[in-house]
Amino acid sequence: MSNRQPNAFHRAFPAREFFRGSARSVLFWSLFNGLLLILLLVDLFLIIDLLDHRGRITLHGEQNVQLLQELRTAPVPPSLPEDNESEESDPLAEKGQADAKPPVADEEPESKAPPSAEMPRLQMVSLSDSGILPSIWWTNSKYQLGLLPRLYQSVPLLQENQSALFTLICFALVVASIRVLIRWRSRQKSLKISHQVSMTLRNMIHRQALRLGPGDLSGKETEQAFQLFIRDVGAVQQGVFQWVYGLSRHPVTLLILLLFTVSIDWRLTLQCMIPLAAAWYFLLQHRKNYEQQQAKTLVAIESELSLLAENLRSTRLVRGFGMETAEHDQFQKHLKKYTDNISTLKRVEGWGHRVARGLAVFCSCMVLFLVGYKVLVSPDSLPLSAAVLMTGVFAFFYLPVNGLYQLIQTRDEANIAASSIYRYLNQIPTVGQAVGAKFLEPLSQALQFENVSFQLNSNSPPLLKGFDLKIPAGTSTALVSLEKLAPRAVSYLIPRFIEPQSGRVLMDGEDTAWVTLESLRAEAIYVSGNDPCLTGTVKENIQCGDERYSLQEVIAASKEAHAHQFIQNLSQGYETALGQHGEELTVGESFRLGLARALLRKPALLIIEEPEGVLDEDTKTLLEDAYSRIFQNRTVLVIPSRITTLRRVNQVVLIHEGKVEAVDSQSNLLKKSALYRHWEYTRFNQFRHIQETSNER
Repeated sequence: MSNRQPNAFHRAFPAREFFRGSARSVLFWSLFNGLLLILLLVDLFLIIDLLDHRGRITLHGEQNVQLLQELRTAPVPPSLPEDNESEESDPLAEKGQADAKPPVADEEPESKAPPSAEMPRLQMVSLSDSGILPSIWWTNSKYQLGLLPRLYQSVPLLQENQSALFTLICFALVVASIRVLIRWRSRQKSLKISHQVSMTLRNMIHRQALRLGPGDLSGKETEQAFQLFIRDVGAVQQGVFQWVYGLSRHPVTLLILLLFTVSIDWRLTLQCMIPLAAAWYFLLQHRKNYEQQQAKTLVAIESELSLLAENLRSTRLVRGFGMETAEHDQFQKHLKKYTDNISTLKRVEGWGHRVARGLAVFCSCMVLFLVGYKVLVSPDSLPLSAAVLMTGVFAFFYLPVNGLYQLIQTRDEANIAASSIYRYLNQIPTVGQAVGAKFLEPLSQALQFENVSFQLNSNSPPLLKGFDLKIPAGTSTALVSLEKLAPRAVSYLIPRFIEPQSGRVLMDGEDTAWVTLESLRAEAIYVSGNDPCLTGTVKENIQCGDERYSLQEVIAASKEAHAHQFIQNLSQGYETALGQHGEELTVGESFRLGLARALLRKPALLIIEEPEGVLDEDTKTLLEDAYSRIFQNRTVLVIPSRITTLRRVNQVVLIHEGKVEAVDSQSNLLKKSALYRHWEYTRFNQFRHIQETSNER
C-alpha cells in the first residue's frame, strides 16, 4: 500500500481557495493579461502587414471603392472628366501621385438627371501611403468590425506609413510593459499565497512536535520534523506557487492563442493542430517512459557503484587469502555492468533528444507547408502578414503546453511532500494527560520504578525489561550501561517524555501517569548538554518565556551554575542574542546555560545528561564547583560523560539487558563488578580516547 495521499496537496491548498482572496486576484490579472496579449497580437499583425504592403492598396469595382471611401477619414469626391476627354488624377491618391492610377468614369447619360446623378462613379482606386488601411480593409471585409475603422479614422498617425509604424511600435512597447508589470504583480500575489500556506504548515508541524514531545531517544523523529519543516514544506510552497501562478497563466495563454488562430482561419488551425497534437502526445509519452527508464537505470548504477566501493574495503581479506586475481575479475565484471548502465542511460537520453528535434522539425515543416499552401492558393483569404503571425503563434504554443506539463510534475512532487507532512501531523501523541490528573507535590521520599519495560519499536530489542529501581530523595545517582540509550530511557520516563509499555514510575508513591504534566515537569527538569540554545537573548533563554522571573533571579541562577562570568563577557551581557543569527556558545557554555535555566525553577528532581563534547579544563573546574552546590538538598540523576562525576555521586546504577545489574558507589563497583570495570574502561580509557582523537584528525 502506498504511503502517498492523493489529495494531500489539495488538502494543503484546497481548490476552493483558487477563487478566493489573493488567488482570485491572480486569476483576474491573468485574464486581463490575456486581453493585453490579444491587443499585442493584433498590433504585431498590423506591423507585419504594414511592412508587407507598405500602405499600398488597389481596389476595383464601384462598390469596393465606395466602401474604401467610407473607411477613410473623409469621403472622396468623384472625379469629373473634361470635355476634351482629359483624365484627372484621383484625389484619393494625393499622398502617392507616382503610384496613383486614373479613375475610369461611366459614360454620361443622355437624359437629364439630378446633379448627383450627373457625376460619374469611380471604378478603381490605388493608394500608396495609406498606413494600416490595407489591414483595415482586410479585417473589415473578413470580420465586419467597426472598431479598427473608427480607430483609423480617429488617429491620423495611423494614416501614413512612417507615423503608423512608429505608433504601432510604441503601442506594442506600452502593452508589453504593462504585461510585464501584471506578471510581476501576479507573481508577487502567488508568492504571498504560497508563503501563507508554508507558514500554516510550519505552525502545524511546530505544534505537533510540541504535542509529540521528545519521544524518540535516538533523535530520529526530531530530525524528521526538521526535514519536514525545511525540505518538505519548501516543496509544498514551491508547488503552491507554481500551481497558482502557472494554472492561472498557461491555460489562459493557450486559449487566447488558439482563439487567435481560429479567428484567422479555423480550418487551417485545425489542420495544423492535428500534427502538433500528435507530436506533443508522442513527446509526453516518450518523456514519461524515459523518466521511468532513467529511474531504473539510476538504481542499477547506484547498486553497481556500491558493489565497486565494497570491493575496496575488502583488500586485507583478499590479500590474506590470495584472491587478487579472482577479486580483480569480479571487480572488472561489476565495472563493466556499471559502464553499460551509464551507456544505456546516455543512449536513451540521446535518442530522446534526437526524436524531439526530429518531431520539432517535422511539425515546423508541416505547419509551414500548410500555411504556405494556403497563402499560395488563396492569398485574398490569408495575407502573408497573417500567415507569418499564425506560424509564430503555432511555434509559441509549445511554451504554455510545456508549462502545463511541468506544472503537473511540480504538483506531484509537492503532493509527495504534503503526504509526508500530513502523515506526521496525523500521528497521535503517546503521552497525554489523564482526565482528573492530580497536582504533584515536590519529591520528598523516593523515586521508584516498578517492573518497567520499554523498547523503541517492535523490531528492536527492549531497552528496559522488568526494570526495578528505588532512589531515595536527596541523593545523587549516576545511570550507566553498555547500551547507550538505556540510561536515557530511564531519564525520559521520569518527566514522561516517553511512556513505558508496562510498569509504573512512582514519585512518593504517586503514579506519574496520573499527575498533571505541568506539575510533573516543574518538579522533574531534564538538562542535556547536547541541547541547542533557543533563538533569543541570554535572558530569554534562561527564563524560557516565563516573565515571572526577574533579572536578579536570572543572575542568581547563572551564578549558581557558573554561567554569570561568561555571560558578562558577551557583547551585550544578558541581552546578547543567541541562536542562528546571534552569538554561538561553546559546548561548556551552552551546558552551564542549561543548568542555569533549570536551577532558576528550583526543581526537587534534576536530571542531567552531560555533554559528549570535549570540555576545557576551566569548564571542568567550574562544573565541579557548580555540582558541589547543585547536588545539595536535591535529588539528582546523572548520565555521566566524565569519571569525576561518577566519583561525586552517592551511587551508580549499572543497567544490563534492561535490568539493574548492580547499585553501589563507583569505588565499590570497581572492586565487585567486572561488567562495570569493562564499561568504565571502554568509556574512559585515556589511551583509547587519544587514539580515537588522532584517527578523527
